[in-house]
Amino acid sequence: MVDYIEKVQKIVTPTMRAILVDWLVEVAVEYKLLSDTLHLSVSYIDRFLSVNPVSKSRLQLLGVSSMLIAA
Repeated sequence: MVDYIEKVQKIVTPTMRAILVDWLVEVAVEYKLLSDTLHLSVSYIDRFLSVNPVSKSRLQLLGVSSMLIAA
């Protein structure tokens, strides 16, 4: 779903998602992960956010969990 942030998410904004992705890029560089791992992580995040509302406190947990699964 293209506009999932407006329709599904109550708290998460596009800016918050962008900050999360920027942080995941830093993590991927720090741990020398493949770029495919990062892309898959972001894909998992978007898929989850398009179906389930997420609180602000759980957003970073979603990001790191997605990266762990992708790795």
